[in-house]
Amino acid sequence: MYTFEKFKKSSWSLVILSEGEPIFRSRARGILALRKFLKRENAPRDELTIYDKYIGCAAALLMAMIKPVRVRTPVVSEAGKAALVKYGIPFEAEREVKYLMGIASDEMCRWEKISIGKTPKEFLQMLGD
Repeated sequence: MYTFEKFKKSSWSLVILSEGEPIFRSRARGILALRKFLKRENAPRDELTIYDKYIGCAAALLMAMIKPVRVRTPVVSEAGKAALVKYGIPFEAEREVKYLMGIASDEMCRWEKISIGKTPKEFLQMLGD
C-alpha cells in the first residue's frame, strides 16, 4: 500500500491511487498532471484517492471532475479548500495558506486567479480540454 508519508518524501507532485495502489503519477507542476489524467480515456474513475503536493482552486475544480473519494495534501489554499468543500470532496490538509504563491509571496498564482468563480466544467472548457 502506497502511503501519504511516502508520497510527501517523494519527488512526485501528484499520485492517484485505486485500492491503495498508484495508477497515475506525475512530477509535472501546477495543474498539468491533473489535466493529463483527465485526458486519459482508459483511466479508472471509481474509488480514487488523490495525493497532491499543493491544492489551489484550479486543482480542486479539476479534482471535482475526477470525483475522488479522498484527497490528501500537505498544503491547501483558502480558495482550494472552499472549492473542495463546495463540491463535496473529502480532504485532509496539513496546512492551509491564503494563497499557494503566498508560500513565497503575497500573490495568488495565475491558475487560481482564473479559476475563482468558475464551475469545474467552465474551468475545464476554458482550458480547452
